[in-house]
Amino acid sequence: MATRKIHQLLHTLSYGDAISGEALALQRCLRAHGAESEIFAINVHPRYKDLAHRYQEFPKDFAGEVVLHYSLGSPLNSLYAGLQASVRTLIYHNLTPSRWFENVNPRIASEIESGLVELPELCRVSDRLLADSPFNAGELRAFGANATVLELPIDPVRWSEPANAGISALLKADSGINLLHVGRLAPNKCVEDIIKAFYFLHYHVERNSTLWLVGIDIDTELYSFSLKRLARELEVDQAIRFVGSMADSEVRALYEGCSAYVCMSEHEGFCLPLVEAMHFGLPVVAYASSAVPDTLGGAGVLVSEKRHAELAELIMEVCRNQALKASLVAAGKARVQSLSFDHFSRHVQQLFQLEGESTVHPVVCAEQVEKSCCAGARV
Repeated sequence: MATRKIHQLLHTLSYGDAISGEALALQRCLRAHGAESEIFAINVHPRYKDLAHRYQEFPKDFAGEVVLHYSLGSPLNSLYAGLQASVRTLIYHNLTPSRWFENVNPRIASEIESGLVELPELCRVSDRLLADSPFNAGELRAFGANATVLELPIDPVRWSEPANAGISALLKADSGINLLHVGRLAPNKCVEDIIKAFYFLHYHVERNSTLWLVGIDIDTELYSFSLKRLARELEVDQAIRFVGSMADSEVRALYEGCSAYVCMSEHEGFCLPLVEAMHFGLPVVAYASSAVPDTLGGAGVLVSEKRHAELAELIMEVCRNQALKASLVAAGKARVQSLSFDHFSRHVQQLFQLEGESTVHPVVCAEQVEKSCCAGARV
């Protein structure tokens, strides 16, 4: 029997990115079940330069199976549509409404609008439609398309490295409140609402407090600048850490050492950092928008209004009320169990009708993935 070939098309294979994490996790699952699986991307983070091919190398006459990770207008979409000899699977990761980027980066807004135009046809030519949240599956139904939900997993490979000792020691020695938000500094994340709530916390509730903002601002520099200006105007800039991109070991130290995770985003297709926070025992306070309630699955504290002064009081209660905090942590841990890598792997096996038991444990796979070199891969 010929070996199945199931390759993936991805706009950007990025370090620490949720879509990239799913692509790597999916690749390990497919390979563990005996399939050949490579990733083809337009952009590749230097750390992952040996883990992906240039998308131009993808054979136009490919007759195997191909998976497109869809999140914006891209040359990959026309490539995928033209692969008529392939079995095509589209994974919908959501299109953030372009209005969020019109005054920040018109190019991104244009790519999103282009993606909206292309999406119905891509759904039509796909043999299998997947979405990484019920919210995203609902968006596809608006196009008359029915998608199966394949939620993002907590990947043990990514978090196999111990927490950064220096950051862990810093947080352990701090008796104050440390709040955390992880994610690209993009306007739909509404990080300004976190900063405004933090202002009330810092000046009117607990002066010994720090806000950690982890995330890049590539292509959203104007928005990032506005956040830093707001912090200066509110005179909380000395208590806010804009740390940019961090290694997973450093982010892990923040997840494990901070007091609470705060999310005020108004548009999310899934929001993996919420799951990561719960995985590491961090209570979550979040705005109830888009996919956020589905992702939390009843864990965490959801708010329906952004009253910044009241948010500060609520965050303090979550951090200092030990009984409340313990119940939130326990609920979060329970929610994460349904998003385990093993559960993801079994679901992938079912969806792609893969035969046999997985031959590689997900943690062992980490070394295999890091050492893999695409130069001689067969397509």
